[in-house]
Amino acid sequence: MILKSLQINTERVALEWASAAEGPVFVKLITEFTGRIKDIGALGIGEGHKREELMRKIKAASMAVEGMKLRMAFAKQAKQMKKDEAYGHLPSEEKLLAVLMNEMARHEKL
Repeated sequence: MILKSLQINTERVALEWASAAEGPVFVKLITEFTGRIKDIGALGIGEGHKREELMRKIKAASMAVEGMKLRMAFAKQAKQMKKDEAYGHLPSEEKLLAVLMNEMARHEKL
């Protein structure tokens, strides 16, 4: 959600599992990921952003994520998921996105 809001290609992030005993699997995962990043291009350039603008937005997003408002919004979502016993998806991604965008805008002005 945060990468999408920054208009950063979500293919730049991967979460895979390989145990310490699976060296060949690890090598394959890293090789594929590296190839994918090379195809996308340098951060920002691959997405058509100016580096300075992107770095400013990333800094604002980082500050927003560290802030209390976004953490509280996530906590409310988690509480609702538990109440509804609907794990695996956010009850209202729109509300979280709104809080994120407001907080990012506030931090970009600083």
